[in-house]
Amino acid sequence: MKKLLIIILIAFTTGSVVLGQDKYKDKDQDSPLQKTMGITDRAGGTHNGSNIGLFFENRGKLYPRRVTQGPSGEWPINSANYYIYRINPFVGVPGNVIQGRYTENEEWEAVGGYHNPELSSIAFSDNERTWHPTNGWPIKDNEGNPVIKSDQDSFVAYNDSNNTKSILGIEINQTGYTYGVTFAENIVFFKFDVINKGSSDRNDLYFSLYCDIDVGNVSGGDAEYADDFMDFDKEENFLYFFDDGISTEWTSGKTGYFGIAFLSTPTQNGTQLGITDMHYGLYNDDQDIDTVQYGIMSSSSSLYNSQFGDRYFHLGNNQGIHFDDPSTIDPGGLDLVSNISSGPYTLNVGDTLTFVTAILAGEDKAGIYESLEAAKTVFSYNFEISKPPSTPRLTGVAGDGKVTLYWDNSAENSIDNFTGEYDFEGYRLYRSRDKGVTWSELLDYDIVNYSGFDTGLEYSYTDENVTNGFEYWYSMTAYDRGDSTVASMESPIGSTTDLVNLVSVTPQSAALGYVPVSAGNTVNIGADHSNYILNVSPTDNETLGGNTYELGFDYLVKKEKGNLNTEIEVVFRDSSLTGPSSYIIKFLEDNQVTIIDLSTGEYLDRYPRNYSSGSKHNVSSALQFIMTDPDPNADETLLPQPGDYISVKFGAQVVRSDGEIVMPFRPFGIDQYMATTDGVIFSFTAPEIIHDVSRIGGTDPVEITFSVDDDTEIEENMYLVSIEGNGTDNTGASYVSIIVRDEMQNVISTFDNVYDLDDFYFEGLKGHIDFNSTTVPSTGNIFSVTTITPVPPNLFDRYQFGIESAYINNESIRENLSSIKVVPNPYIVASLYEPEYGELRNEPLRQIQFINLPNQCTIYIYSIDADLIKTLYHDTTNGTETWDLRAEGGREVAPGIYIYVVKGEGVEYLSRFAIIK
Repeated sequence: MKKLLIIILIAFTTGSVVLGQDKYKDKDQDSPLQKTMGITDRAGGTHNGSNIGLFFENRGKLYPRRVTQGPSGEWPINSANYYIYRINPFVGVPGNVIQGRYTENEEWEAVGGYHNPELSSIAFSDNERTWHPTNGWPIKDNEGNPVIKSDQDSFVAYNDSNNTKSILGIEINQTGYTYGVTFAENIVFFKFDVINKGSSDRNDLYFSLYCDIDVGNVSGGDAEYADDFMDFDKEENFLYFFDDGISTEWTSGKTGYFGIAFLSTPTQNGTQLGITDMHYGLYNDDQDIDTVQYGIMSSSSSLYNSQFGDRYFHLGNNQGIHFDDPSTIDPGGLDLVSNISSGPYTLNVGDTLTFVTAILAGEDKAGIYESLEAAKTVFSYNFEISKPPSTPRLTGVAGDGKVTLYWDNSAENSIDNFTGEYDFEGYRLYRSRDKGVTWSELLDYDIVNYSGFDTGLEYSYTDENVTNGFEYWYSMTAYDRGDSTVASMESPIGSTTDLVNLVSVTPQSAALGYVPVSAGNTVNIGADHSNYILNVSPTDNETLGGNTYELGFDYLVKKEKGNLNTEIEVVFRDSSLTGPSSYIIKFLEDNQVTIIDLSTGEYLDRYPRNYSSGSKHNVSSALQFIMTDPDPNADETLLPQPGDYISVKFGAQVVRSDGEIVMPFRPFGIDQYMATTDGVIFSFTAPEIIHDVSRIGGTDPVEITFSVDDDTEIEENMYLVSIEGNGTDNTGASYVSIIVRDEMQNVISTFDNVYDLDDFYFEGLKGHIDFNSTTVPSTGNIFSVTTITPVPPNLFDRYQFGIESAYINNESIRENLSSIKVVPNPYIVASLYEPEYGELRNEPLRQIQFINLPNQCTIYIYSIDADLIKTLYHDTTNGTETWDLRAEGGREVAPGIYIYVVKGEGVEYLSRFAIIK
């Protein structure tokens, strides 16, 4: 006892205990995450798959060393409301506590082999680049396949190889799980597997989480952390923090609840121990002394009975010394830290102790308890809850006054982990003007499958409702169709630009004279010749220039609903009659099926068809389906069940000239925007049925216009529509007689007594005549109308197209120099183009923009006295250059009138702008 007292006395007389110190300044002085002394396995990364953003390291730290590394328990994500100051896992045995809390004495060290060492990033399941290049994803099943349970799993390992007392051989394998689904979005799970890889068994071992949660605080601002409270729910193994609900520093002005729960701990005598000890203290009372730390996590009576026991024990009305009473906290709140522990355990050599925890958030007490219940539910399913489809990959390309977006179709192959079905239903595209703080939905694309809105899928969108110079964030999600027990689920909106489904794009003015990448010639090189128009629109990506592509077609068979293993063979009865039609084969009661044409929504039969394995079903004059079940002795669940359905869809594939498949086969439709992985957007449109209308005879003031009345009656032809006579009826109204002939002069139709503004019909066309009844048109006024029968692409069609490189038109530069401008002009105090600077100050980065510049030029900025104050060099394909209103020496320029000169090859332009502050 005396020895312990002496140790504690030394700690409090020589330790760095300075009451009232700025804890955030202390944190910022921590050593940065770096690779030194040959240590190459250290890594960090951010969990952002839920509504909580959390940067952490593989060295026992669930927080960043400073906010420039990443969010520190940011909730809601992208709000800049950071709740976590420190959360650290401790493992202790008597006299030896392993921790990463004290940066001058970090005892956990990274274990390699689990992430890509070239990136210094923790391995995350949603970014395969972070996986170890040889070992792959760290967690695998018995067959070596990756085991991924949430929308964003993480994995790290660390051990006590830096232990300053003696190395125990303790290693922690830490797995994280986050979900984007609404009911679980306010949770970050961490599972800690504590493994004894040493040479001795370890008795009286405790696992502890050191928790320093600060509510309402901003780094460098007022000490908002000094008014915090906490509460502890022993029955739920749940610790949570809150304050008065008000923050003068957070934009919202409101604060929420933030906490940590133990969802599972090892058992003793068949019962989980849960949290066995909970004590709170003040941040300034923390001590890097193993005996004190072990005394707190184990509720040591010797520490409690010491003269410093009241710093670490606040028992109040609690019985026993293992749990503090939160009612003993000062009514005004404090700068609180807390230790929640579980133990003691015996950890033999080679054995593992597993602790499952959850970091939770909520708007209030009820809200955080809702998150706790959701966490318990997710854990009860071993983290394998129903999940939305996988996240689509989104690409954005800035243009002049527009943003072109395109995405892949990987989400369409998502299989529900519970039903085993493909349950993808559609895509949603979102846009944010405030870097993800708020989002608005732009579009919803729902697959045509008689579920949902059936609007049809697209793979590209051009947003023209944008302003040059402003940053826009776009995020693409995928959602499933849900069922009677589970509502439709949607993959999460992206939270950072590191994610595959979020892009940040700033449209810019086009450079003067710049002609972007464009489509070249398009040729149908197939055996058949569709007259549909292939529209190719490449994104302005210079790597596309000179490429050629081939586009071909085939039918795709996919099990859409059910577990059936029925195979569908597509037989071409007449390939030349195949076309972009898609079908649903739906299985009914009593061994019957029905086939639906998705293009028209029509059932192909008045009554269902009888079905048996091996049966043949004519779908059209072009197609036949042969349906074959697995072995009848196989599992009955693999046979068709009522309500199951299979799709057969016309699909397209694009192959680049270097042999790379840049668009694997995917369902294809007319007027549907498709996209290759390298950024070529294309679509097919039907030709205009009325190809040409001409007046070939007469000069009288009469007009005849034509439109399609019934496209099923259209034949490819050229018609002559002649006025063959006229007259006046007994009311005095004038009329004409019209004869329609084909190109062989055969009479098709005759119309007598056609009055002004009358319609007449022939061969699927509608004619409309307009003449002045006081001047009746005479014989000899003749019109020709040429029609085309649309021939959609079929399996015999194959298209080849090329991409032309961008180039500079120097003549256009010289002709349009006067379009060079400064925005805003005048500059007054601040500009809408300016991003805010700093977490606390809301100070903008002051700037103006020069727009419509040549792609290569130099901008000279002079004072009104002709003193050169700044030179800017512009060399890019866009026409925008930004200036931060600072002279060459870095000082801000004064208000006034300034002259600028733009010089390029063979051109020069001079103008002025004003700065008003």
